[in-house]
Amino acid sequence: MQLSAYNEENRIKPVIEETKKHVDRVIVIDDGSFDRTAEVSRKAGADVLVHKDNKGYLKALKTGFNKAQEGIVITIDADGENDPKFIPELVQPILKEKTDLVLGKREHVPRVSERFISFITSPVVDVSDTGTGFRALKADLAKKLDLEGLCPCGTFVLEAKKLGARIEEVPVKARRVDKPKKIAWKHLPQLWYVAKALIRL
Repeated sequence: MQLSAYNEENRIKPVIEETKKHVDRVIVIDDGSFDRTAEVSRKAGADVLVHKDNKGYLKALKTGFNKAQEGIVITIDADGENDPKFIPELVQPILKEKTDLVLGKREHVPRVSERFISFITSPVVDVSDTGTGFRALKADLAKKLDLEGLCPCGTFVLEAKKLGARIEEVPVKARRVDKPKKIAWKHLPQLWYVAKALIRL
């Protein structure tokens, strides 16, 4: 299990504790936090990898993927929005050798820009929530991903598809988190990366 975290000292402990019930190992990538995220994570029982500077979500994912061992890697948001009780449902299609990457499909995708990116991606990859942070994938696939772009929206599944991965999604319920949803201006330049990935396919 992999959590990418930036200044989440007040939220991350219960996420780690709940997640440990379902996985063998929890790895937290502290992406340049200036609070006690790393310390709190270690005390909660996680292995912690630290970026001295904030490198962004995709770089944090890549750091964790490079440390992945054989088996299944699960990514989950550190803020508590993703409910770890859905982990068994995420991994089942992979354990049954039906697929290589499973996305946790949220009931509602809050940002219009995320929904638009998923829409233009759907003719190539038949999923509806490409921006979810809750995923399960085979470790060997995780290590092969380049993770281009500014965020995983669209490009994560397109890269996996180009590598021949079988992809599906399962419904999950997100939990309410007291955290404002800012306008994701990065989705504008992200469209360029999505277009480039679509052309490659």
